[in-house]
Amino acid sequence: MNALEKAQLIKELQQLTRQLEYKALPLYEIARSKKRIRDIFDLCDEPIFRAQILAFKARTQPELVAYQFSENTAYHLSFRGYFIESQVLEKALYAYPDSGWALLHRPEHGWQLWLIPAPHSPALHSPWAELQQCYIWLLQQQQQSACLKEDPPLLTVPALSLNEAESSLKVEEKSKYHRGQPRAIIQVPESSHPNEPATQVKTLLEDLNPHPETETISHQEPGLAMELIQFPAEIQIGSMIAQVRSLGLEEANIQRLCALELAPDDGHPAYLDIALYYAAEDNWQARQVFVAEQLNLQGQFVKYLMLLGVPSQLQAHYCIQHWLAQHQRQAAAIKSLAWSALATSFLQVELFSKAYLQQAETVWTSPDYYPFIFAHLIQKQKFISFKEAAADFSTPILLLQEHQKIRVIHGEARMSLAEDELAYPHLLLQRDKQLNWQNIHNIILSMPQPIQVMDLYREIQAQMIE
Repeated sequence: MNALEKAQLIKELQQLTRQLEYKALPLYEIARSKKRIRDIFDLCDEPIFRAQILAFKARTQPELVAYQFSENTAYHLSFRGYFIESQVLEKALYAYPDSGWALLHRPEHGWQLWLIPAPHSPALHSPWAELQQCYIWLLQQQQQSACLKEDPPLLTVPALSLNEAESSLKVEEKSKYHRGQPRAIIQVPESSHPNEPATQVKTLLEDLNPHPETETISHQEPGLAMELIQFPAEIQIGSMIAQVRSLGLEEANIQRLCALELAPDDGHPAYLDIALYYAAEDNWQARQVFVAEQLNLQGQFVKYLMLLGVPSQLQAHYCIQHWLAQHQRQAAAIKSLAWSALATSFLQVELFSKAYLQQAETVWTSPDYYPFIFAHLIQKQKFISFKEAAADFSTPILLLQEHQKIRVIHGEARMSLAEDELAYPHLLLQRDKQLNWQNIHNIILSMPQPIQVMDLYREIQAQMIE
């Protein structure tokens, strides 16, 4: 890529960023702009160009950039995470006896780096600035007190690289929950032969959409004794008793993963897999629940995966990646929410789906993600007749909710692809004074047919804004 092409892409990035700052932008335009920014990142992710696009990535994916930034420092193991609330940040810093640092982000101000210079001492923080300036401030503090220990060169499990994270952790920055647990550490045993080089620790997290031929690889070092996990025969989930099924896993980072099945008299919901990261001493109810939308390899919805008990977001990805690989599935999205939001509703599909769609915080989504809606919740007969463009399994259906009914605006071609699908990717509009069937009909009459679903959605959004 020559200098002129790079300059043109930088100019386009600046224009796209300004568009994203325009709060009245239609949802479709927001999604299109973010996708184009990601495409430019993929084109320009060369070492010499990465510094130029860091500021743009920090605007669209700040949490992702925070963890990538921490990986490239000498103090990654003492990094306590990314936060948008100072009170939550302080709580996380003081939760550990050793010195540590964390990043606070607010779009209107920029970044602050917070540091505990010594155990039990008050936290210090940098002025609001860009990440590089915050790190310079940290190095200045290190010169004065040497409060943080540098990472041993072979013990760190790296955080996600930009390329890996772009494909597997497209993070929304809106979460109010702490996602900044310290990264895992693998203890590498000393070699019995002094001249033998130490074993290199590889990145454990792989793409969340495994290919059918993908096999799970054990990262446990030869000669290490496998930890024997004693799972209970059953465990209580809400008001139900679930049978615990050991998965017989040997990999050190997922040995505690087991499957849960409700007692036969209760009946296990067909729309839900339940898994638990078991630790006898832990109160799993107090931890975030991670829920994934599972698709088959064609892209059709299979069921949700509800993962309980994981101590961190990184551990959740280990477990979910293994589950998907073993069942030859892929993830459309991963979200998290408190157990209290699901404890009384996970056995009722409408309530479970509502909590997932309305209360959960996004952790990761696939490119061009649309949430799934269960087929039985919609009235499939199209209210206005017109010719639709061809569809595939990734094409969303366009719906209008009025009172207690959800009707199809655009979706015949998508729904005809297969019989008995449980759920469809969808876009949902709400009927109000500015949006009714007559308005939609007039918009359709003004468009050339066959009509693409996203073209129709974009036109409706534009009319609503006007």
